[in-house]
Amino acid sequence: MNIQKHNNWWQERCEGLGIAQSLDMVLLHAERSPYQLIEIFEHAAFGRVLVLDGYLQASQADEFIYHEMGLQVPLLGRKRENASVLIIGGGDGGSLREALVHDFVSAVTMVEIDQRVVELSQEYLGVNGDYLDPRVNLIFDDAGHFVSDARARGQIFDVIVLDLTEPVGPSASLFTEAFFVDLAQLVSETGVVVDSDSIFLTREGAGFLQEQSGDGENLVSVMLRTKLLPHIEAYRANIPLYPGADFGFYLYSRDGVSLRHPFKAYQGRHYDPDVHQASFALPRWQREWLRI
Repeated sequence: MNIQKHNNWWQERCEGLGIAQSLDMVLLHAERSPYQLIEIFEHAAFGRVLVLDGYLQASQADEFIYHEMGLQVPLLGRKRENASVLIIGGGDGGSLREALVHDFVSAVTMVEIDQRVVELSQEYLGVNGDYLDPRVNLIFDDAGHFVSDARARGQIFDVIVLDLTEPVGPSASLFTEAFFVDLAQLVSETGVVVDSDSIFLTREGAGFLQEQSGDGENLVSVMLRTKLLPHIEAYRANIPLYPGADFGFYLYSRDGVSLRHPFKAYQGRHYDPDVHQASFALPRWQREWLRI
């Protein structure tokens, strides 16, 4: 994927698919941190928009859809007590905000490599992840190092959320089989990992956006091949900011207990028990492609 800018028109291209998305945005702030280019734009409909290394990350208008669906489904899909949550990435603060909603979450560890993403998101986006909550352990570090060290310590988590940028720049080292081998060892016996990617349908068949863009193997493909966490479920949400808007979330577990039925009622701005269950209704072509 690459970027072209013409006046205020910002464009993100998906080269592997031959499609592009353009937004008429005004640049509010840009800086290069030690890890990546961070840009904040203003868009008439989406509001403030966070872009990292030229890739759309979040907007004020619809970030709550991504973050509620990415956190509430794995948290509420199974009864948990004293749940420990690990968020890898998530510098905009939305995943942290959603994890802290529930009293049954006893601890949240968030590992973000770039402190400036956290600071600028607080300043410009106002997503309001509560970093001062006593349950929160915010770590600024390379997640690959953290996961390797956590495995050596025997640390485990009940819910692990991969809230990552595209597999370039600071995230590139996390999209490797070695990282996923370590990550799988951090999952409790009843735990789950959640990540996300879009699926596009072409005349040759379906494929993940990550793989069709030439950015390496998607985690679903890795898990189907290696069986590190052998049980996979998938669900969907419509997120207007992202290319195609049809966005997929993927759950990986050891024991295969389905998370499609919430154990308690919770009402978010987007999420509720009906949306939770309905999101697992995948079209036939997606089920066949995912082999689940």
